[in-house]
Amino acid sequence: MTAGVDLTLRDVTAGVWQGWANGSDYRENNLFVEYAPYVERWSPYLNVTYLQFHPQGPDDVETGAGFSAPIQPWLSLSLDGTWSKQASGAFYALTVHSQRELAPGWTGKLYLTQTYDDGYASEGYNGPNHREAGVQLRWKVLPALDLHAGWQHSWAGEDVRRDGGDDLSWGQAGLTSYF
Repeated sequence: MTAGVDLTLRDVTAGVWQGWANGSDYRENNLFVEYAPYVERWSPYLNVTYLQFHPQGPDDVETGAGFSAPIQPWLSLSLDGTWSKQASGAFYALTVHSQRELAPGWTGKLYLTQTYDDGYASEGYNGPNHREAGVQLRWKVLPALDLHAGWQHSWAGEDVRRDGGDDLSWGQAGLTSYF
C-alpha cells in the first residue's frame, strides 16, 4: 500500500511518500523535490529523493533526470535515469506512453517500459532489467477531483532473478485532488 502528498508551485514539486507491504515488516519513506519546467514540447525534470527503509535500513539518496516528448498527439516517449548513492550505480528506463480520452471526463492510459541496470540493483549483472506494462483509467469527478484505477505487470529481469525476485503484478485505486 502507498500514500503520498505532493505540493507544486510553478515548476517545483516537493513531496512525501510512504509504501508498506501487507504481511511483511517492509516500510519505505521518501522525501523528494523535483524541478520540471515545460520547454516547448519537451518535459524535462531533475530531482533528488531521500529514501528511508524500515526496519532493514540503510537510508539512501537518489538523484534523477529525464524527459518526456510527444511522438503523436496520443503517443509519447520518455527516458529516465536514477543514480543511487547507496548502490553507487544507475538505473535507466525507456517508456512508450499512450493516452486517449475515452468519453467526456474519462481518460485511458497505457504504457510499456524497458529498464536497464548499471550497478543499481545488482553488482553481478549490468544490462537489460525488467519490462513493465500498465493500464490506468481516470475519471474526472469534479473540476479539482479525479478518481483513478490501474493495473501493472512487471516481468523480472536477470538482476531481479539473481536477487531471488520474480514477475510481479499489482493494482491501485486512488483519489487525486487539485487546489
